[in-house]
Amino acid sequence: MNTHDTRRWTLSLLTAGIFAAFTSRSEANDPTPVDVEASAWGGTTSGHLPARGGCAFAPTVGTTLGGAGGRVRVRPGASRAEPDRGWQMSAQGAVEYQSNTTLAEGSDRQTAVPDNQPMAGGAVEVGYDWRYFGAHGGVLVRQTYGAPSIPINDMGGDVRLDQATYPSTAVSAFPQVTLRGGPTDGFHGELGIGAYTPAMVMRPGLHAGLGYSTRAGYDVMGRCGVQSTTRDTGALRCDVSGAVPLNEQVSLGVGGAVVDSETRVDFDARASVIVRFGR
Repeated sequence: MNTHDTRRWTLSLLTAGIFAAFTSRSEANDPTPVDVEASAWGGTTSGHLPARGGCAFAPTVGTTLGGAGGRVRVRPGASRAEPDRGWQMSAQGAVEYQSNTTLAEGSDRQTAVPDNQPMAGGAVEVGYDWRYFGAHGGVLVRQTYGAPSIPINDMGGDVRLDQATYPSTAVSAFPQVTLRGGPTDGFHGELGIGAYTPAMVMRPGLHAGLGYSTRAGYDVMGRCGVQSTTRDTGALRCDVSGAVPLNEQVSLGVGGAVVDSETRVDFDARASVIVRFGR
């Protein structure tokens, strides 16, 4: 082998080595994918307030609500080629203003409902996503209306259930679990407990869903299940949502639901912006 050939092979090997080192370093330093979602929603809900004492049931409250919240998803160790696979940690929170009216009195002529006020909640979750299956678990904590305050008649010592009021709130915990079957970029099914969107943090429940997603960011999902309308009441909920990408980093989402409560049919709708980093 002459000198020219030796130099050519040496240069080729050096080039290949530099390329391999650069590629390995780039793969090792893939940025961590982070999704940030901001959402707003509004609608109505209804249900029985918490009961206490000798009453069979408390008044039925109708609530008009408007809120805002957000969610952050972090996928440490994911690659650019497969940003939706691997470990995932997420946190979401919600704040909403609730305006309450009496829809039906309680069993002892109670008519008082909680004052109009803001309420808040949040949830954290961790899990792992494979191509055809994902499992996530955590906990959700939210404010709920507390037990009623019932005055006592000074003359006879009798409780006055008809004068019960709701001056306080309580903190309620709820499991947060999501199971996915099917690819993240295709048709997939979902079973869940808790809140599948920040708008549901204040009304968690149980649901089953079926959806379709693409790698480009298009997404459509339908869910049905039972949501907790108040601390002591549940109702059937059916929800449809979708998302459309504006570009590789930003998507817009909308959703709406019909809730068949005991007293009436309620509705809510939401809109969101999702920004993706590290992709």
